[in-house]
Amino acid sequence: MKTSRHINHTGRKKIKRTEVQITLNEHPHAPPSFDASFRLDSSKLSADAALYVEAYHKNTSQRFHFGTAGSPIPPEDRTLDQLDLSGPILFRVKVVDKSERIGRLVASAERLRPKEDEEEESRASLMTFKSTDLGDLTWKMSFIPDSKPVLCINNRIPEAKGQLMNNPLFQGLILPAALRETLLFIFLNIAEEDADEDSWHKPWIDFASFISPEDKPDSADPFELNDWIDGVVTEFCRRHELCELLVTRMEDAGL
Repeated sequence: MKTSRHINHTGRKKIKRTEVQITLNEHPHAPPSFDASFRLDSSKLSADAALYVEAYHKNTSQRFHFGTAGSPIPPEDRTLDQLDLSGPILFRVKVVDKSERIGRLVASAERLRPKEDEEEESRASLMTFKSTDLGDLTWKMSFIPDSKPVLCINNRIPEAKGQLMNNPLFQGLILPAALRETLLFIFLNIAEEDADEDSWHKPWIDFASFISPEDKPDSADPFELNDWIDGVVTEFCRRHELCELLVTRMEDAGL
């Protein structure tokens, strides 16, 4: 499954995202697997060059040999059982010319998201949601470059995503903390001058500024910034009546 040969990156071409489609398959009580389909531009690739798909998250990865660029053949086992599954899985595709002693990387695509994640991200929302294996952790925020933040919910929780969308108990206990964590991540890790119109964090800054009862402080004082974020989260909860809805749901359930 993995290759031990060295790869030379000289003269690498870029594979377009439209040339690859990744589908992630979730399995109850088992690691996920994936499918990959290709529409590679044959004019820029050698038909007998080796084709690889690599899945990764953080510092874990798995590589799968998919035959050749001219005739992709999926391996029988595409189970992602060697990955850290605590966050969103990304993929990269590599086409390697192995006719030389040192394999030469002739084309690649980086940071590919599964089809389901791309469809989720295309919607007009500030974050995406993922049900995944988190061990004993109930939920967490995951941040990856150039993509919306991902709210990961433990897949042991029945209908986790539906609960978050419709259950006031989940909404009241998770959403304010997720909002706070994301704003803190933005202001502590991303320079304001990098918040261009195409960045994922620009809509977050606009949203926070819109609902904030006060102007965002100009200084980088962490105490002032924390107070401002407190005000944003408080106003968000007030507008959506999160505490009232949570208490009502608990009373209706006899809790």
